[in-house]
Amino acid sequence: MDGKALTDAVRVERRGAVLLLILAHRPVNVLSQHLRATLSAALTAVADSDLRAVVMCSDLAAFSAGADLSELGKAHAAPGLSALCQQIEDFPKPVIVALNGSTLGPGLELALAAHGRVASPAAQLGLPEIGLGLVAEAGATQRLPRLVGAAAALKLMLEPATLTAAQALTIGLLDQVVEGDLRAQACAFAETMAVALNGAAPLKTSDRRDGLRDGKAYQAAIVAARARYAGSPLPAPLRLIDCVEAAQLLPLQQGLGFEAAAYNALVNTPEAQGLRHAFYAERRAVLPPAALASFGTGKLASLAVWGAAEPAAELVGQALAAGLRVSLIDPSREALVAALQKIASRQEAAVTAGRLTAEARDADWARLSTGSAAISGVDLVLNNAGALPPLEDAAVPVIALGALPARGAGTRVGISMALAAGLVAEFAAGADAPVAVQAMGLALGRRLGWKLVFTGPGGPIDRRLRAALSAAIAQLEAEGMARPVIAAALGSFGIGVSARGPLPAPPPDAKRVLDACLAALANQAARLISEGVARRPLDVDAAAVLHGMFPRWRGGPLFQADRRGLLVLRADLHKRAEAAPQIYAPDALFDRLIADGRDFGSLNSAD
Repeated sequence: MDGKALTDAVRVERRGAVLLLILAHRPVNVLSQHLRATLSAALTAVADSDLRAVVMCSDLAAFSAGADLSELGKAHAAPGLSALCQQIEDFPKPVIVALNGSTLGPGLELALAAHGRVASPAAQLGLPEIGLGLVAEAGATQRLPRLVGAAAALKLMLEPATLTAAQALTIGLLDQVVEGDLRAQACAFAETMAVALNGAAPLKTSDRRDGLRDGKAYQAAIVAARARYAGSPLPAPLRLIDCVEAAQLLPLQQGLGFEAAAYNALVNTPEAQGLRHAFYAERRAVLPPAALASFGTGKLASLAVWGAAEPAAELVGQALAAGLRVSLIDPSREALVAALQKIASRQEAAVTAGRLTAEARDADWARLSTGSAAISGVDLVLNNAGALPPLEDAAVPVIALGALPARGAGTRVGISMALAAGLVAEFAAGADAPVAVQAMGLALGRRLGWKLVFTGPGGPIDRRLRAALSAAIAQLEAEGMARPVIAAALGSFGIGVSARGPLPAPPPDAKRVLDACLAALANQAARLISEGVARRPLDVDAAAVLHGMFPRWRGGPLFQADRRGLLVLRADLHKRAEAAPQIYAPDALFDRLIADGRDFGSLNSAD
């Protein structure tokens, strides 16, 4: 096997008595059935050889970005991930993993099953399954607490943040963090372990007791986590806490069975399905259209913002923090001073809180200029005032801030960016918008760390959906429904409330409220697609979730429409349209989809 590629997913290389299994399953080493089978076959082939140890490493930028999500909820061919992890843990010779880049989900579960873990300083480790409404499926809830204890294990599995290599070393998840040649040092670590074992079997993670030594602290972490997630609208957090408790109470095999039962109970719940859809929708909605993606981003070092009204202060602050040179221009001195005061107060608050140094603040101000002369020589102009004076350099790209009218009127190039709260923006471009100008908008969004949802003119999607919801609420009030009842019903579904605590109990009329409001959102969403504002249903769902108007675990307005069924929904819309046609008259897209026997999800294959 030495020096050969087993498949396109794994290469092998022998270094002395150590065999390197080099993962090369592009683009990010997802642990698909193909990769699992290749690794399993390679381990089986060398189990009885004269090799003293095995090192698993990666040829790519990530050790493994996690699972093949297309396999979730489906039966798949052996070996399963749990079986592969057990094979690694039971291997008669030391198996060491050399972690670089991202090691997430199943990738980290594989690492936990190994006998040693070495990482580069830039490695990032995480178990993000909870974000998909799941617990780990291959032993992480059992092996990780045995290594690091309940508190650290729960923090990693219940919260979205990843661990740096230094943090993972501190809690005992890693054995070494090494500079320089990761593979060479992992091989040295493996040989040292093999020599120390002198032919004995390596210590399994499941036999480790590092994290179980303080039983009282372990139980205290379990109790605290249960209290924190009591009343959660999602079932996964409490099931995960139960699994971590099982690691203290049960032998490994029974604990693995307990974890598997929890995973199987969760994988097809409505919450997990909604979270998976939201994940897919968001991941695809932020991908630029093909023409823009092939063009690439523009080079951006400076910009001018014309108009000091909101969101100018927020945007200028972000641009300065990203190292850009910024010009802020407004004919009104009063408006300009007010915006500068907002920028200064936010920076002072950041300095006081320790998020920004005084030196960085001063450097930011040195890159900020005002006055109409400052608009010349910039790479991009953001029009925040509607009427833009003639520019000396007519070739400077201009992008409007805020909504772009359906025909692109009022903008020079038919492109706009609507910034919402946080780092979410909708990027609308007309059919004739120059790709080079779009590339500058993409460059700005990426420089500032925004999540850009790409749309057509006539939005923003978020604003249109909120208007439809407000109209439905007003109609319910006109029909005699009290506002507190409407709020409680929407809150019981997760709209308008924080998902961190328990949701309000649904009032007696909750179904009437939810049917009306979700029907209005679905109809508006269909109109957005028909008008070309949204490219696909997933763009509507992603915008609704990213903007925080729709609970992530519900998937989105059109995901919910498909769950209800388009025939049922269209009949409901026709009935409601008798009283409020402006809200409920069904968009023609319903008829077309029903006639073809399709649903909204079937349209998501479009580019």
